[in-house]
Amino acid sequence: MMKRVKYPFVIYPSKEGGYVAEVPALKGCLAQGETLQETLDELSVVTELWIETAKNHGKKLPSVQREITRIKERLAA
Repeated sequence: MMKRVKYPFVIYPSKEGGYVAEVPALKGCLAQGETLQETLDELSVVTELWIETAKNHGKKLPSVQREITRIKERLAA
């Protein structure tokens, strides 16, 4: 079984209704849904696909810990 990588994400209301969620560390990795749960479920799927695609193309994944530290520093500023 593959270990699941968990990156920090941002979720916010969409202008059109529903919600948008994105993983800032993974460029272009975002999901949309009518409810928070639907959005989070979709984000889980697209995040896994993003990571799988990056690995298949030999790309190095961003460090989860580095992203968490970066976000903490931005929030503290």
